Amino acid sequence: MTAPIVTSYQNWLRSKSYSDATIRNYLVDLNKYLSFSCVETHCVRLSQTQAGFSQTQNTNNNQRDAYNASLLENNPTELKISDKIFNEDNLSSYFQNINQDQSYKRFLASLSKFFQFALDQHLISTNPFPKALKSTGEPMLPPVEDIIKLYQQQLEAKKFSLSTIRNYINDIHQFINWAENGSK
Repeated sequence: MTAPIVTSYQNWLRSKSYSDATIRNYLVDLNKYLSFSCVETHCVRLSQTQAGFSQTQNTNNNQRDAYNASLLENNPTELKISDKIFNEDNLSSYFQNINQDQSYKRFLASLSKFFQFALDQHLISTNPFPKALKSTGEPMLPPVEDIIKLYQQQLEAKKFSLSTIRNYINDIHQFINWAENGSK
């Protein structure tokens, strides 16, 4: 049985037009993380009792908190959903556990997308992924301006005209401005 959060994540990825292969890989990676994060019996209980949580219901903090409260009433030693899955220390520990895996970069991409989903669905209020990744010493992406400069150098090396390069760089800056300000 698949946990509803996994099904909701799968639907969210489909709504973002990810390919079937990418979705399959992301779900495999997520299930590995969920297995690492919780005891098997807890995961089974999660999938059976959290069935009301789906993307179409737009899960909010009150629903999650009510579910967590009912879990704690039935079993006071049971961890809340977010206690392990969305815990920065747990995530850092997982990164350290998998850092020698040949698919490490894909795992990072998969989990980064999952935590973005959790943020979008209001399952979490802040994304622990960047801090957890930083605590492992994994290099973060360079600043956008550095990436743009590298792109400009690449265009110059390919002998693009100065006006074409200027137009491309301007388009990138406009897109970044739109993405940061205008898409809200």
